[in-house]
Amino acid sequence: MPENFEKLLHHDNVEVRIQAVKDLREREPDTSRAVPLLMKGLEDEDWRVRKTVADIFLDIGGEQVIKALIPGIYREDSANARNSAIEVLTAMGSEATDHLIDEYQRAEDNADVKKFIIDILGNTGDMKGLPLLLKALEDKDENVRASAVEYLGSIRGNTSVIKALIGILESEDTWVAYPAAEALGRIGDAAAVDALVSALKQKALRKPVIKALASIADPGTFHLVVPFLNDKSKTIREEAVNAVELFFKNGLSEETIAEKLKEVLGAGAPNVLLPHTRSKTKDIRIAAILLLGLLKDKKVIPRLLEIAMEEDVHDIVVKALVFIGRSLPRSLLPFFRVSDAYQRRIICEVAGKVGDSAFFKHLVESLQDEDGHVRGNAAAALSNMNNSEAIPHIKPLLLDEYENIQEETIKSLAKLKKWLDQNEIIKGLSDENHILKKNTASLLGLIGDKGALEALGRALKDSHVTVRVSVVEAIGAIGGAEAVQYLILALSDESPEVRRVAAIAIGRMRADAGIEPLIILLKDPDVWVRASAAEALGNIGDSKAIEPLIQLLTDESGFVKAVDIEALGKFKTERVKKILLQLLNDMDAEIRSTAVGALANFSGIAQDIIPLLKSREWSVRKTVIEVLGTHFRAESMAYIKEVANTDEDPQVRETAARYL
Repeated sequence: MPENFEKLLHHDNVEVRIQAVKDLREREPDTSRAVPLLMKGLEDEDWRVRKTVADIFLDIGGEQVIKALIPGIYREDSANARNSAIEVLTAMGSEATDHLIDEYQRAEDNADVKKFIIDILGNTGDMKGLPLLLKALEDKDENVRASAVEYLGSIRGNTSVIKALIGILESEDTWVAYPAAEALGRIGDAAAVDALVSALKQKALRKPVIKALASIADPGTFHLVVPFLNDKSKTIREEAVNAVELFFKNGLSEETIAEKLKEVLGAGAPNVLLPHTRSKTKDIRIAAILLLGLLKDKKVIPRLLEIAMEEDVHDIVVKALVFIGRSLPRSLLPFFRVSDAYQRRIICEVAGKVGDSAFFKHLVESLQDEDGHVRGNAAAALSNMNNSEAIPHIKPLLLDEYENIQEETIKSLAKLKKWLDQNEIIKGLSDENHILKKNTASLLGLIGDKGALEALGRALKDSHVTVRVSVVEAIGAIGGAEAVQYLILALSDESPEVRRVAAIAIGRMRADAGIEPLIILLKDPDVWVRASAAEALGNIGDSKAIEPLIQLLTDESGFVKAVDIEALGKFKTERVKKILLQLLNDMDAEIRSTAVGALANFSGIAQDIIPLLKSREWSVRKTVIEVLGTHFRAESMAYIKEVANTDEDPQVRETAARYL
């Protein structure tokens, strides 16, 4: 094999080259011969070949592999070989640290190699490499120094590291001082504050220093950052905006921030921040919007409402308006009547979060708004105010023209349930309007009082299917033994939708009393009903359902069959296991894939599903990998690696890579 290896490694077909690498590993037990040959595979133009070699090296491990890889980081003639050597040495972690430290000493004037070694040691995070990282700060090559600084920034709580970085920051080495400031910010230790404050004097370092001070968030430095909101440089102004927001996120109070912004920027503080709401950078827009809210200046409300229509800033605009509304609730009142419906929606949403009584009258009026979303938001806002007087105003929306507003109304009334008269609500089940009956049932379900079950039981005879469906859902939500009996009655409803919903509800309740009726329902003429009955029986988990579920595997519907397989997978018996294994040979790829997923509940099936990694259908291969990776990772790692390297489908490769 070694004699033919180099020839095979130059074959035009990548699959041949990959197989040659695998065969060499299997057929050449002498690693002293195999490793030098495998090194040639790291030069391959195809990443899959290089990845296969890398995995083999990681599997072999040890000094022999390390010594073979280290010369690779010197390779200027092959970027593939060099980069692959770096990746493998990094993956080997602390095993390679001592060798890399020694090699650094030998690298002498080769700055590139020294930087690569620093990168490897920094990425492995092995503290044995710390002395070398600190020493590299004195290297004559600025790229080596900068690389060392970057990785030192990931080491927290080490006095030597902080002291060394401060030394770099205070030096005249601007090229490295910049990343040193960034590193001190990532570390976040207050010991660096004085040095960072001093570094603010250097224009070239202001950007990383401002960010670092905000990351540390020492309240005593906040006043030093605020003036940079007026800096001549747009870059510094934007960094200051982000920094002030970061101070807030790191715990500085909104009162302190607002006070200092007004003190430093004066009455024009909003005008300093408003231009940033038009920034092309989302993070800056968001920060500026938040700070405008913290200022609590009513003059910015129109601008905030204007930009609220931008989808990516909606939530932060609402948050900013809530800050203003809590401090100046009456400043929001005029905006309940603006012409733009979207802005009225926002104001109602904000009013609900603020919860001030000043909004009550305006929210009640908004329940009559021509825009459905305004009505829905107003109902939700009123329910958040915990005021019983809102109930008679909200209830009419149970008959709103839009179903989503009806649903919002139901949720809003349910929040006020402690003031609701359930007997009065129950009367809605007898109303002539089927929409009111449907929504009344849903409301009773959300309230969850068992006292409503009898009335809901009577409503199972309603002539409208939508009402009966809503009634069944409500009964299922309330639960209890009495509810189960009503649900069993609903299993014989003339509407397949009612039967389906009843089956699902019984399954969720895991009600043993429903087993026999559900078994009968497995022969229902409706596909969805049969599937729901199978799912419910699987959720209940009683062994009496096993044989009927096995018989359902002959169902003409592939959908029913797939749901049935999932249900059977919940019964961990040998008989079920045997049947699921047989389904691995089904002609239908969806059935095979579902069977693999169901077998995940059983032990010792890895070797049974591994052959399906050769399936033509990517979906089957992906499911096999998911099961192997989740339940049988250790014993299947070799197969997972192979799929990650060689599968033709990117989704399958990506799935396999997650388990490596």
